[in-house]
Amino acid sequence: MAPKRRRVELSPPPTPPPPPKRPTTRSTRSSQKPRAGPARRARRPTTAATARVPTPAPFLPLPTPPVHHRPALELVGWGSGQDGQLGTEAQYEAKKPKKNRWMTQKMEEGAFGHEPEAGLESITAAGMHSLFIDEKGVVWSFGVDEEGGLGRLTDKVVKDKKQSADADKPILDPPTLPAPIRSLEEEGFRAVKISACETASIAISDKGELRLWGSFRASEGRKLGFSKSVSKQFLPTSLLELKDEKFVAAAGGDNHLILLTQRGHIYTLGVGEDGQMGRRILARHTVDGTSPGRIILGTRSRLAVVIGAGRNTGFAVDSQGTTWGWGINSRGQTGTGMNNVEIDKSVHTPKPVIGLSPSDLDGATVVQIAGGMFHTIFLTSDGRVYACGDTTEGRLGIPADDERLQNLRFGDRLPEPTLVSFPEPDDRVVEISCGANCNFAITEAGALYSWGRQVTSELGLGHDDDVETPTAVIPKDHPTFSVVHVSGGGQHVLALVRKKA
Repeated sequence: MAPKRRRVELSPPPTPPPPPKRPTTRSTRSSQKPRAGPARRARRPTTAATARVPTPAPFLPLPTPPVHHRPALELVGWGSGQDGQLGTEAQYEAKKPKKNRWMTQKMEEGAFGHEPEAGLESITAAGMHSLFIDEKGVVWSFGVDEEGGLGRLTDKVVKDKKQSADADKPILDPPTLPAPIRSLEEEGFRAVKISACETASIAISDKGELRLWGSFRASEGRKLGFSKSVSKQFLPTSLLELKDEKFVAAAGGDNHLILLTQRGHIYTLGVGEDGQMGRRILARHTVDGTSPGRIILGTRSRLAVVIGAGRNTGFAVDSQGTTWGWGINSRGQTGTGMNNVEIDKSVHTPKPVIGLSPSDLDGATVVQIAGGMFHTIFLTSDGRVYACGDTTEGRLGIPADDERLQNLRFGDRLPEPTLVSFPEPDDRVVEISCGANCNFAITEAGALYSWGRQVTSELGLGHDDDVETPTAVIPKDHPTFSVVHVSGGGQHVLALVRKKA
């Protein structure tokens, strides 16, 4: 009560007396303060000070299942299939898109939905394994299962890793043919989005739930799981550190994951030795990267709406339309510019990508980002494609004799995104994807283009030569199919196609 006595002593003298309302008010307040204390503490969350940090509210909508096409979407693949990553009974290399007969049979059996003609919704091609979601929202996996990337206990895993098969005891499916991830199916997990790293995979449900499995590979072959105590996660698990978050998107590089929450926050986890985590992680503390950490786009108030990843890079677009990049930049692949090859070879925290702001794009914004080993491509809301990074072997889709590639300051590096031209400019691009050194683009009319460097016929053009500019794999006037989705992996590619009526 000492403060009150001091205030009274400093009040005006009794003659002339103070206005009647002032002492009455003071007296009332003074007498009520002991009782008002708890009430004020209860109201604290609604004061002006706390209003600046409101209770987190959804910023982005949760992902929803796509419209089911009829005829249903079918799987085709090409490139290397020697390890089952194309999902076929026979392992081979396909030089052109090849229909998967095993999948066609499963469609006829009604394996992918509640209707006989049900097909697929989404695909992801990783390093040497693949995933897809069927019309029931079930995740299927196939390919190499060296590090648990398939999310199911195959006979190979049980034999080689001596793991208990209790969780999947009824059935141990072979890794090379597509099989459902039964633990997800049993918990009623309705997947709507999938992504993958070299040896790790991730799925997001229509409720914003996240499940991930597999492992990361650090330098010198060390394997890291999703916690300090587990090096490999053979069955899907959640991230306890982010159990209260809802997720809307995920993107995978070689050995790192980028997660976007419903609140517009970005979290990364994995190996961060080249800055791909967007936050500093010392090489000797690599294991700390297995715990998700939030990254900031300039200021904490900036919220993200789009994320993307290259092999060792990360990207995001904020709600104001600014595109950000981070990670390894040895070839200019972050698009954030280069003033010194040594100093700028890694970008450890997000920096704005040059030339892709709404003012640079006449009001358009970047809506999708995909990256390879040494290059990146960006898709804008009006269907344009930009590329940056290593200019050699056709990676950027720009001819070697193009004037934009002449007299570059840093040799064969293009550190700022440049427009890529397509044979039919009026047929705008609606989806992009990257392999390690090649690219793919789908147009509004259902055409599929590819370009870049290939080793095992990844371009799907029937040969193994490099291609400098976008070339039609499936043209828009193809008599049988139009292309709806595409995903480039390590040395294989998957696409979802729809039969034309």
